[in-house]
Order: sequence, then structure tokens, then C-alpha cells
Amino acid sequence: MVSVTGPLLQRIGACHDFTPSEQAVAGFYADAYPGVALLKLHEVCAAAGVSTATVIRFARKLGYADFRDLNSSLQAEVKQRLNAPRDRLARLASQRAAPPPAPRALQERFALAAQDLRETARGIDPESFGRFIDLLADADRPLHLGAVASGQPLLRYFALLLAYLRGNVVVLDGTDRWSHELAGLDAHAVVVAEAFDRYPVAVQRLLRYANAKGATTVLLTNRHSSPLVRETDLTLFVASQSHPMFGSRVGLLLLLEAALDALAARLPNTDGRADDIEHFFTVMGGYLSPSE
Repeated sequence: MVSVTGPLLQRIGACHDFTPSEQAVAGFYADAYPGVALLKLHEVCAAAGVSTATVIRFARKLGYADFRDLNSSLQAEVKQRLNAPRDRLARLASQRAAPPPAPRALQERFALAAQDLRETARGIDPESFGRFIDLLADADRPLHLGAVASGQPLLRYFALLLAYLRGNVVVLDGTDRWSHELAGLDAHAVVVAEAFDRYPVAVQRLLRYANAKGATTVLLTNRHSSPLVRETDLTLFVASQSHPMFGSRVGLLLLLEAALDALAARLPNTDGRADDIEHFFTVMGGYLSPSE
């Protein structure tokens, strides 16, 4: 039995003594997550092609009392982790007769952000971060940055500052244009994807397509239990505390800014790019001086 507790996929990742039939169950749960939380025992058995006894052994090996315990825990996990902001807002409204005072909201958010930063700093594996920087520093390799929803503006901000240091970077725009922007993708490319809280199908398809082309794939996420982890060559995790409405992206933002710092020390001959950028600012009229 595994010694860890926590999300189902994290337990699966920590268990290294599955039998072949139990491995089939593990693979099914990873592939079908989170929808598998709605399945009954006989449905899991049929889908994984195993017996009832195998699924029960699998559950116990992961630290659950039985399948019922696994299933109820998984349903609670999915409800907590994958509910939409709309659901969180409705729950918040039912719990509070009136919104908190603005100063209190400010203090709560900053306290959570400070904890996120501490946990992210402790949790980032230095070797994995070094590999990430190695990939970004190879300016000859095309770099594609992909995310959906709130992840896209963060990657666009990263790419904007990255332009001071290197070129050959594409921020994948709306998913309807990804096919055009990925034309010509090959094994020389690097694809960095970001997924926060939930597991977008578009990001899964992007990673699978990049893997099929032989490209190197990187995932930035706050979920150790994410099934997308199985699709990547390298994963970097950031912390994000539970919050009634929106989890903070501060850990992800600082990870990206730390990558820029590391790259600035690694990449040679960046002065020319910076000069070009600043020169065009001047051509466009520049900035107001403090006296204006």
C-alpha cells in the first residue's frame, strides 16, 4: 500500500508495484480522469478489461479501504478541484451574508499569495528548472507557447519580455489558428504549455501533436494530479492555495520571471535585440519624460 495520501493521480504516480492488470486500471483512470469519478464498479471493470477483484486490489494498494472509498474520495476531489469559477461564486454567496470588507479581502489575498510563493520556491526541482532554461536558451530551436483562457495572457507577457533575449518564439493564438501556427513543427521545436486548475482538451491535443512530431514538450501547472503530466517530457509545478473564487497565478508569474533572469545571464549578444526594441520605441514617439 502506498504511504502517501492526496489526489488519486498523485497516489498512482507514487505506486511502483502494480501488476499488469492493475497497471491497466491505473492507465484507465489517468486517461478517463475526471469523468471516471462518475463510473460504477462494473463500468470501470468493463472499460479497463479487468475483474472486480483487480479493481478492489488496485484501490487498496492506493490506500483506499475499497472501491466505494476510492470513488467517494475521487468525487470529492473532482468537485473541489475542477469546479468552475461560477460554482465557486455561487458557493461563496451562499456562505456569506455580505462580502468581506475590502481591506480584509486584500489581506487574505496577499497572505495566500505569500504562501504560494514560499511553496513554489520550495517545490520547484532545481534540475527540472535547469533543463527548462537549457531548452529556452537554445535560440536556434523554435519555441511555441500554448495555453487557453487565463494562461494565454501570462504566456504572452513572458514572450514579450523574452523578445529582449531571443527570437524564434510563437505564442499560439486562438485554438482555431493553432493549426496554422504549428505548420512545420518538427523534432527541433520546443512546445511549452500551461494549464491551471483544470485540464483543457486543447492543451492535451497540443501536447500529443507535438510529441507525435518529436518536439520536446514542457508543461507548467499547479496540479500534481493533472493527467496532462503524462503527455510531457518535463513538468514544472507551481503552488496555488484554494480560494473561494480564483486561485492566484503569482507562483507561475514568478517562475516565468525567474526564467527570464536565468536566460539573461545565459544568452550572449542580447544588447542588439534590446537596442532594436528601444530604438523602435523612439521611432514611435517614445515615452513621456517625468517633467511632461
